[in-house]
Amino acid sequence: MTAIGLVGFERSGKTTLFNALTGAGRPTGFSAHLDPHEGVVAAADARLVQLSALYEPRKTTPAVLDVVDLPGAGFSGVLGGGEPPSTALLNQLSLLDALVHVVRVFDNDAVPHPAERIDPLADVEAMQLELTFADLSLIEKRLERIADETKSIKAADRVAADREVDLLRRLQSHLGDGGTLRDAALTEAERLDIRHYRFLTERPMLTIFNVGEDQLGQPAADGQITLSAKLEEDLREFDAEEAAAYRAELNSGAGAVETAIQATVNLLGLRTFFTVGPDEVRAWTIRAGDTAPQAAGRIHTDLERGFIRAEVVRWDDLLECGRDVGASGAEAEAKKRAQSRTEGKDYEVQDGDVLHILFNV
Repeated sequence: MTAIGLVGFERSGKTTLFNALTGAGRPTGFSAHLDPHEGVVAAADARLVQLSALYEPRKTTPAVLDVVDLPGAGFSGVLGGGEPPSTALLNQLSLLDALVHVVRVFDNDAVPHPAERIDPLADVEAMQLELTFADLSLIEKRLERIADETKSIKAADRVAADREVDLLRRLQSHLGDGGTLRDAALTEAERLDIRHYRFLTERPMLTIFNVGEDQLGQPAADGQITLSAKLEEDLREFDAEEAAAYRAELNSGAGAVETAIQATVNLLGLRTFFTVGPDEVRAWTIRAGDTAPQAAGRIHTDLERGFIRAEVVRWDDLLECGRDVGASGAEAEAKKRAQSRTEGKDYEVQDGDVLHILFNV
């Protein structure tokens, strides 16, 4: 499962957003948690809703993301002159596929900012420094280890070590100049070489600005995601009609959490495919570039192992066919209209594909 981590300084509203996403109801406030909170969040998808309305299955299953709420207390070094993130926290971060930085914008005297000021851009910079220092420390330790190892290795083995040192020195210089490893000029081969390090500034990162209810409706910069985590948590207790009315009263817009989830999915380069039938209509996520057998493996390992071929139709074509002839005849109608095709092992699954896997084990 794809895992995203919520990071941020203490009292940024990180756990409140976690509750809004997952419905976990974790306590918030001054009792900073020391262990990660874990939960899952469904990725809202209008395509899944429409396919489910057509097939009326016994079960509808959305794609889900694993969400981890990391302790805010671990990010206090740059901000408050405390200790850098612990080894345990850095290890937890390194296992995540993407980071979501929750930045405090709301002002509340009862919940003081740990730096005793509200400055979102300063918090963004401070978090970036935390992650950069962690990567620089990792590079320094690796360089020291290589220096010790090369004292006793043969000359023939020194070439690979020298190549690694050269790459690490370049990364070190780039980080020192204020860059991240996401924007470092590296070849595909070099990116593969450093993947096992699991550098933090190489992780895709989304920034969410957590505002107060009184700040909702104010214009945001292009591409900036702004929401009120407290409002979104509270609205989980409302029915859809009540929530819509309250949003309209606050001029908050609709679907803030859904927008954040979709932005995370886009950040990760995920694609969604569907399986349909009377028992279940389900959405699945894969990486861009994954092939039909890999997609089959998301459903069940036996399907990937015994993959023969996949019957593929676009979700909207299938929906149109189903509306014309009914769900039971939708796939046959798609074949009749030449909108369904057979694909083999090299086919890269596209976002919005509906797959029927043929296999033999």
